[in-house]
Amino acid sequence: LATGGTVEVGFSFTGRYPEGITKNGGGAGAFVLPSGVVLRSFGSEFIPVPYFEGNRGVDKDNALDPRDYEEGFWEGRTRPAFGGGSRYPVRTTITGPERFRYNGVGVLESETVEDGRRTAVWSTDHPVNFFNVVAGEWEVWEGEGVKVFHHPGHGYNIEEIGEALEASRKYYSEWFYPYPWKELKLSEFPGIATYAQGFPTNITFSEAIGFLTRSTPEARVAFLVTAHEAAHQWWGNILLPGEGPGGNILSEGMSHFSTLLLNEQVNGLEGRIEFARRIEDRYGDNRQVDSERPLVWTDGSKAGDTTVTYDKGGWVFWMLLQEMGRERGLAGISDFIHRYAESDDYPVLQDFLAVMRQHAEDVETFDAFADQWFHDVVVPQYRFTSAEIEEVDGGFVVETT
Repeated sequence: LATGGTVEVGFSFTGRYPEGITKNGGGAGAFVLPSGVVLRSFGSEFIPVPYFEGNRGVDKDNALDPRDYEEGFWEGRTRPAFGGGSRYPVRTTITGPERFRYNGVGVLESETVEDGRRTAVWSTDHPVNFFNVVAGEWEVWEGEGVKVFHHPGHGYNIEEIGEALEASRKYYSEWFYPYPWKELKLSEFPGIATYAQGFPTNITFSEAIGFLTRSTPEARVAFLVTAHEAAHQWWGNILLPGEGPGGNILSEGMSHFSTLLLNEQVNGLEGRIEFARRIEDRYGDNRQVDSERPLVWTDGSKAGDTTVTYDKGGWVFWMLLQEMGRERGLAGISDFIHRYAESDDYPVLQDFLAVMRQHAEDVETFDAFADQWFHDVVVPQYRFTSAEIEEVDGGFVVETT
């Protein structure tokens, strides 16, 4: 195309998915079934995509070794970690059986019912990188600027999920970047798969990891999962990370960090400590000592990379906030997401550290922290340097350093 030129591409597509039952049962990330519908634009499974799909046709017999990235790969323009990187408006018209409700990204333009068929039209009020279509027989819980679409029989955790969704929209907007869309909703789907995904304005949420989860006062699991997925509105949608080592940590690790922040804000110090303890325990249990690499070189290709990306990433960001101080740390994070939210250069951890360094009060201390926790592989060591015991009222008080 000439500069400024345009082309209109049309297509017709007919499909059936899945073709009968799966070999081992479950595990389908996208489906059209009598119990519900999930379709998504991560790949070309339900729409053509205007970019090259690197994994198309790749299986265990013809897969290549992971790419080796060299020092400085992040300099200049970096490609997005997933998708084509384009931000675009979406208008979706969905028609199906009247018994279903149909959710897309953006705001609901219209909804009509005729001859047993329901038609919903959704339109984005701010550009998106991805979109989805979710359908189900739902009831709706409404809060301040948020909605939860859930199976009528699954009312156990609705208040907790709704509370997390409201708090996420309010506080993440204050801390990171103003939420650019009018609506934020969460749509339940059957437990054919056990995942949740934070598509812009329309979070998909398996019944098996939130709605049927047992929360306790010590661990409000439904709150935590919702807070993490809502954080992807910022870390993954508003800010799309770059391709290469450290990119996905800006999506998943920052979402865990955001959950730590929100948990303390809403549930108090004990709630935050409990979640931090759990993710540090998971890291200690699941890390692979012989293959673990520094955060800036973690790319998901090694055993143990998952816990490094989510769990270690989350609490190292938390430690960095304590090191810098809350005011300076949040100012740096906000500056970072503002710089890259509309850029065609997609950031990785080295870009994040460069921005955060500019907000550090003591650059030498910041560099020492970054070298130890982002550029090296270390684990916390706990040492007792003193202990004093005193008998008080028939009991004992122990003070230690």
